Amino acid sequence: MAKSIDKLAFRVQAVHILDEVESEMVHAFQTALAQKPTYIITTGGMGPGHDDITRECVSHAAKLPLVRDDRAVEMLEKSYKRLLAKGVVDVAELNEDRLTMADVPEGSVCYENPMGTAPAVRLKVDETTFFLLPGVPEEMQRLFGLYVIPALAADGPGIVKKARHVEWPGGDESALKRILTDINRRFPEIHTRARAIGDEKTSLRVSLFGEHADENELDSLLSRAEADLRARLGLEITRETGDTSQTAE
Repeated sequence: MAKSIDKLAFRVQAVHILDEVESEMVHAFQTALAQKPTYIITTGGMGPGHDDITRECVSHAAKLPLVRDDRAVEMLEKSYKRLLAKGVVDVAELNEDRLTMADVPEGSVCYENPMGTAPAVRLKVDETTFFLLPGVPEEMQRLFGLYVIPALAADGPGIVKKARHVEWPGGDESALKRILTDINRRFPEIHTRARAIGDEKTSLRVSLFGEHADENELDSLLSRAEADLRARLGLEITRETGDTSQTAE
């Protein structure tokens, strides 16, 4: 999910793994909302079980009441009829436990789950949009692709992301610290990363990452940063190769 989000030119600021403890979950959501991110995406805790409390915790954190969504009820009816036809459940009628999956924070938009039961939920809270997804991997992946990715793509920040990679044969990683620190100081828009490569881990690959609204300006920044790095490492200046581009429409 993080890689897919990154490809759309959004930055994943944090990933949290939470126990199903109401006070801890509410606090985590309140803390996240205070940072005013564009999106908060949750997975899990959306079923009919006693410990499926994601909707309730988001409701508390957002200070919104839980309401029963008629459209979500229709989605659940359809889902259970499908599961009955497949022999997964014995009855399709919605009891109160099943109906809890239609209780969502006020103002939510629900999306049908074509594989399971619990609808996905989208909720706008001030500057932040929540996406609440089921935790079953197959369902989460399907709903993420159906609803989250298109929303993020439509709301893309309109920037270009690119990377350059420089290999340093036989390099000493400890010797890179001062060089990369200075590169970052001279080119604050460029981020660097180094890792050992090769079977014997005897070479280093330095990656230069950047993002900018103007692709030509980004190319210029990366070219200057790469030339500076190569000069410091005693490497030849080569023609531009290995660019990777990601543009949000």
